[in-house]
Amino acid sequence: MADAAAVLAMWLPGPTMSTEQLREAVPGLAGITGFLLLPMLAAWLRLLVQSLERNRPGLTRPRVVSGLSTVRAIVLTIAFGFFLLTTIRAGDELRDIQTEAPVFGSSLQGLVVGMAIWAIYAVGLSTIRRGAGQRRRKEPRLGGLR
Repeated sequence: MADAAAVLAMWLPGPTMSTEQLREAVPGLAGITGFLLLPMLAAWLRLLVQSLERNRPGLTRPRVVSGLSTVRAIVLTIAFGFFLLTTIRAGDELRDIQTEAPVFGSSLQGLVVGMAIWAIYAVGLSTIRRGAGQRRRKEPRLGGLR
């Protein structure tokens, strides 16, 4: 059993990053995780609303749940899980190298900064879309019909 562990350890990469690189990597990875958190939750909520709307009785034909929204939710969840596990692993490696490493505070700070950057991006994008929609409504139509 010890031989198998030695062979496996030989093929797996060891902690080759320095302490300073790990200190910078932990908040960065937490920021990416925070950046992916809100879109992932929004994708799953959008999928939930689509499935609830599908089962609602009404005069119109029930709409099918979008395959694109399902794929988007799954891909965002996989990406979020990857970066979350990578953040946890980098924090553990930093704690192994330096016992009193401030991992929680820097991770939380990176998570909040990532969420704030995504929120600013979402507000900017919605403002641009709203402005384009208003310009489109103000354009004169061909033929003079309204």
